[in-house]
Amino acid sequence: MENHTEWNDLVGRMVQVQKNGHTIRTGQVEAVTVTADALWIRAVGAEPRALYEKAEGHKVLPISA
Repeated sequence: MENHTEWNDLVGRMVQVQKNGHTIRTGQVEAVTVTADALWIRAVGAEPRALYEKAEGHKVLPISA
């Protein structure tokens, strides 16, 4: 898997969110900001909906289905 720099085309896809080379969350992208510099991962079970931003060093890796 390779870092996906264009977040605007990830809505609905399963991804891994990484920071500092470590996976910190896996989930489905629910929404992406208009500027595509932040995205929301959908809540599932005990995992709440969460916002991740490029400016904070997050990288996103799409998971192949």
